[in-house]
Amino acid sequence: PARTRRTEVRMGKKKAAARGGVSKRTPSKGLSETGLEAVADDAFEQVEEAEAAAAIAGGGARTVNPELQKRLDLLAELSRRGDIRGFVRVFVPHDLTEDDTDYFAGELEGDETRWQQLAQEVQLIADGSKVLKIVGDQTTRAEFRYLMPNQALAIQREVVFYCENGDWRAEG
Repeated sequence: PARTRRTEVRMGKKKAAARGGVSKRTPSKGLSETGLEAVADDAFEQVEEAEAAAAIAGGGARTVNPELQKRLDLLAELSRRGDIRGFVRVFVPHDLTEDDTDYFAGELEGDETRWQQLAQEVQLIADGSKVLKIVGDQTTRAEFRYLMPNQALAIQREVVFYCENGDWRAEG
């Protein structure tokens, strides 16, 4: 009788694997693919934040190319003066048409917030103290990575400058 009762109890229970759990006989599958991606994303974000803090604490990064630095300084000066048209003429890519260049300048003139944000970012890049990293050879291409200024969140941005015939411009 005790043996029969025990069998009846077992018959009413599902195996752990059938319930979605882990049985003693099968190894655990661990985190799901989505769970692993979330953990990896969190870890990557923490590494980026630590690198950003270290770069800024170390004084940031400034270009080693004197011609690129001259262009950045010019852009920073034009932005401080509020010379939107002058700024746009030396900022936009070479392949932008005159009409597109005028249109971009008009957009900035009509949107004070957008202009101020662009001006602050260019000044930040020219100064270099808050640039996290510069990627590229800085001879033909330089990608500046920095934290967006005046934001509550740490938003990492990047802007690419390229050199064509000795003239540095922002990439489109």
